[in-house]
Amino acid sequence: MSSHSTFQDRIARINDHNGRGSEAMAGGEGTATSRFSSPVDATAPSARRNYQPLLMGLVLGMIVGAIAAGLENPEMPWGPGFEYNAMIVLPTLLALMAGPAMVIAGCVMRHRFPTFFFFAAAYFPAVIATAMVDLPLF
Repeated sequence: MSSHSTFQDRIARINDHNGRGSEAMAGGEGTATSRFSSPVDATAPSARRNYQPLLMGLVLGMIVGAIAAGLENPEMPWGPGFEYNAMIVLPTLLALMAGPAMVIAGCVMRHRFPTFFFFAAAYFPAVIATAMVDLPLF
């Protein structure tokens, strides 16, 4: 029994075990198969994981922007007549100013922290756009 036939027997067992008998690996030396040499799939989990930080940044940016828009609007419940208005001004302004800082930091550290980059890329435009809209909600 030669080593070539032993190798082919092992490959056949692996294919049968994985249920891929119809997609058998090519035999011979140096032969690339589509199973191992295909390009990276665009729908891989690594591409899908970027939606969560995008959505989180978008939602948090809209919340902070809505709070910022209502701080000076007397029609909003947390507007100028609200008892705790002075308490929420400083955290809201800090959250507004954090947008550009997060985008710059996210661009610098994009390869190390890609989820932070996507979060910041969604947060900053959402907070600015929502803060600039005069929200007549109530």
